[in-house]
Amino acid sequence: MDAGGTYWYTFLPIDSLGTALLAVPVGVGFIALGSVLSPVLLRGHFLLARAFLDPTQHMALEQRVRRLTETRHDAVDTSAAELRRIERDLHDGAQARLVAMGMSLGTVEALIEKDPAKAKELLAAARTNSAEALSELRDLVRGIHPPVLAERGLGDAVRALALRMAVPVEVDVDLTGRPEEPVESAAYFAVSEVLTNAAKHAGASRMWLDIHHQDGMLRITVTDDGRGRAVITPDGGLSGVERRLGTFDGVLAVSSPPGGPTMVTMEIPCALSAQGAAR
Repeated sequence: MDAGGTYWYTFLPIDSLGTALLAVPVGVGFIALGSVLSPVLLRGHFLLARAFLDPTQHMALEQRVRRLTETRHDAVDTSAAELRRIERDLHDGAQARLVAMGMSLGTVEALIEKDPAKAKELLAAARTNSAEALSELRDLVRGIHPPVLAERGLGDAVRALALRMAVPVEVDVDLTGRPEEPVESAAYFAVSEVLTNAAKHAGASRMWLDIHHQDGMLRITVTDDGRGRAVITPDGGLSGVERRLGTFDGVLAVSSPPGGPTMVTMEIPCALSAQGAAR
């Protein structure tokens, strides 16, 4: 390097034979320093490149994207099937009863003066149809989103659910708040499905339900003292629960040795609101 008539070798000015000879050990020092630092820098470059290009991380990301895609499709299919069920239940149940009640009231209007006794019979039948239609509508609404879940939260909703089970259920809920509504609904129906399956197929005499929130995860455990051998099959109830939880990046695990007990564990990542604690 030439700077104002003086040649520089890095930090050493070269203006005579003596200073030129001094450049030799400086160069040797740079060579030694390079031989020491080069492996360190090369390894650092390798680690940085591996962090960005590691195929295992890409595979994990691809698997996660694939799982979320599958669960999204499952959620869409489940929603479509649920809508068809609601339409069918309305058409075959409440709607048919309401139509029959309207026809009965029309007949009553025509008979009320000519045949009061027959009119009274038709009114009684219409009143029965209205009560049955109301009951069916309540059951339908409860199947979509139970009022107790909306009003009082997951804890009280699963306690009410446990009281309706044919098998005694011991419930332990420890939540300092409420999850978001979609997560809360998914958790409730997952618990309902698991409890119903256990009551129908496990031959259990008692069940235990534990719900708590820890480390950003809603953890639900359903245990029964039945015969065991529960497995997740493609068309089984547990598979449906797994797909329901997968919509929220949740997971389901089953431990069911022959002879029992069976433990179904569900985890859903979520945060709890500051209000609406349920204990």
